[in-house]
Amino acid sequence: MSQIPPVDSGSPVPPGVPPQQPQPPTPPGVQARESRGVSFFVAIFLGILLFVSAGLNVLLLLLSVGSLASGGLGDDMTADFDEVFVAGERGGEHKVLQIPIRGAIAEGASPLMGAAGGTVSAVRRALRYAAKERVDGVLLYIDSPGGGVTDSDRVYQILSDFREEHPDMPVAALFGDMCASGGYYIAVAAEHIISRRTSISGSIGVIMSSWNFAKMAQDFGVEQVAIKSERTPFKDMLSPTRPLDPAEREMLTSIVDELYDQFVEVVMEGRGIDKQQAERAANGGIYTATQAKALKLVDDIGGYDTAIKWFEQRLGAGVNLVEQRRRPGLSDLLFGLFGPKVEAPGLDRLLTSTTGPRFLYYWQGGR
Repeated sequence: MSQIPPVDSGSPVPPGVPPQQPQPPTPPGVQARESRGVSFFVAIFLGILLFVSAGLNVLLLLLSVGSLASGGLGDDMTADFDEVFVAGERGGEHKVLQIPIRGAIAEGASPLMGAAGGTVSAVRRALRYAAKERVDGVLLYIDSPGGGVTDSDRVYQILSDFREEHPDMPVAALFGDMCASGGYYIAVAAEHIISRRTSISGSIGVIMSSWNFAKMAQDFGVEQVAIKSERTPFKDMLSPTRPLDPAEREMLTSIVDELYDQFVEVVMEGRGIDKQQAERAANGGIYTATQAKALKLVDDIGGYDTAIKWFEQRLGAGVNLVEQRRRPGLSDLLFGLFGPKVEAPGLDRLLTSTTGPRFLYYWQGGR
């Protein structure tokens, strides 16, 4: 057999290195594969970002439309609500609307895209619904340890105005586990108050509390530097790193006393008792149902049956007690699946919606 002579590469091959094998020719019609550079992957990444951005924009548009459709951006819209039977006689001649007030009384910042808002918004919305739907009565179901001074007073004023505008519509309050401090402040706006036999009520008074770490800061060498004018000596009042001055304590106590007097006046007006009777109960203490009735803070001891009987006596026929509940909208179905639920106002909102201590109609033992 004849041997094929080696191909002359034009350059000497070092000893020990095997000669290169010839590459097979590229088939016709097939282009050689080129390596993909960095620009290719950058283009892919930017395309993905563009796709995600477009999807988020579409989702936000749907959420906005759903919120507007469900009335979530305004507390005066009452279109998309269902009435859920609570107690009494189904289909009764007279319809009474139950308004639940549960948890700490607080009004948070304006929520985004259909959130339910705080206590003030919820009560205002429910009363507008009651006026629009022409219900025959309102039952406040209160299970609350109280809350902010301003928020409690706003709800009280809203209820008082509602009763003035609808003098023929009976309004009653029924307690849950507790109706303390700001919760009771709201309850006295009702015409009739019913306490369950296991309810705790009272805690009539004002509190303002803060932490003070002055001694610990001194032990660890921590010092807060506060720059203030000589004309504003109280500007860093309630600083946690220094003791409270007597003049500062006197100033804060005077505010607490004034807010306490306002609470007492509300109780006197709502319960029809004199100042001596009101102040006897307004010592910050809590009461059982029998104790509260003896102090004339409540009218009856009972539950839904007692409330229904009272409404029947006032209205003269069967009562259908219902509660207004918002029907889930598009924003709830889309956003609610991936985000946290918006619940009723709670202690976290009450205590974190400010940068410092607050004056509260609140029973701290009820948290």
